[in-house]
Amino acid sequence: MKVLLVSASDRIGGAAIATHRLHKALQREGVESEMLVLRKVTADPTVHRLASRLNRWRRIPRRLGAARHRSLLARNPRALESGYWSLNLFGYPIAAAINSFGADLVHLNWVGDNYLPIDEVTRINAPIVWTLHDMWAFTGGCHTAYECLKFQTGCGNCPQLVAGAPGDISARVNQKKQRAWSDVPMTVVCPSRWLADCARGSAVFKGKAIEVIGYTFDPAVFKPIDPAVARQAFNLPADKKLILFGAIGGAADPHKGFRFLREALRGLSEDSNLELVTFGGEGAAELGLSLPCHQIGQLRDEVSVSLLYTACDIYVLPSLQENLPNTVIEALACGTPCVSFAGSGTTDLVQHKENGYLARLRDSDDLLTGIRWALAQSWPRNELHEWIVERHNRNFICEQYISLYQSLLASA
Repeated sequence: MKVLLVSASDRIGGAAIATHRLHKALQREGVESEMLVLRKVTADPTVHRLASRLNRWRRIPRRLGAARHRSLLARNPRALESGYWSLNLFGYPIAAAINSFGADLVHLNWVGDNYLPIDEVTRINAPIVWTLHDMWAFTGGCHTAYECLKFQTGCGNCPQLVAGAPGDISARVNQKKQRAWSDVPMTVVCPSRWLADCARGSAVFKGKAIEVIGYTFDPAVFKPIDPAVARQAFNLPADKKLILFGAIGGAADPHKGFRFLREALRGLSEDSNLELVTFGGEGAAELGLSLPCHQIGQLRDEVSVSLLYTACDIYVLPSLQENLPNTVIEALACGTPCVSFAGSGTTDLVQHKENGYLARLRDSDDLLTGIRWALAQSWPRNELHEWIVERHNRNFICEQYISLYQSLLASA
């Protein structure tokens, strides 16, 4: 069985990391898996840059499409609290590049930033599986809809646009997706039950087959070790309770909710036994904190990330909305309990007062309560590891995908 995974990158961002992990897990199970990406980071020879599959004349419309995409976004300004957006309206022959692999099945992943234009999906020859890593595939452009449910009826009057109106760009994009994909045979996979429920209720995917299959990880890398050894690796204090926060973009990304963590930590300012550790940001930043803070910055390898989870006592993820965060899977695999907001895909991972704490959404006081509660517990790190391995080990996740692939190919 030959499968092509299509993703904007193989390592940049949580969706890319999840896709590449699946790619390698499929290969270990004997599947002939390849990836097609716009931005390649790894040295993996089975990951192919899109530029290598487009001749010079086909690269020109790709670049023009990307420029037109940026221009149209600029002409539709968004509110400050808006999340990431993609429109994917400007075509170029990526479907021909996808079809050139001769794959039995095409597995789409994160394809925003005009990487896979809406109409090009209809030109893919093989059966399609599409793993949704956020809400974009069924919205009018946003990757995170927050409390908005307009995707259920076709968008328009978008609250994230400065000048939302019934026929705004969100309505046009959503309606184009409905028209283009209504007759395209595809199976949609959502990593979390929450995202699956959103997709089932959407105007775009109404009536489509929707499965729930989680993310996977390497349990030989993400596992508990001696916290004292892990702290030495990062020169962290041995005699303090350490709270960990991490996100691509660090504290500067409003979607990751650092402002709520900052507010919660003010309630701990009198505790001289507590310190904060952050990772994922570009460099040291002024965070306005009342606690001492160790800013680790970006970590380039999974072993270092695993060490950092193990070095800390709890991991806090105050994001406003998440699909199925890799960071929570990794932290639990390292035996580190998690405190997060309730209300989205994180609830598939964090079991309230069993392996962490689910605070009320946007409630800094309840987040503080959760941090205090989690720090006061004695956590069995090996049991947290075993709990997440049972649900997200590579063999289990791979078996689900392979079974899905085989059923689709048998009925094709």
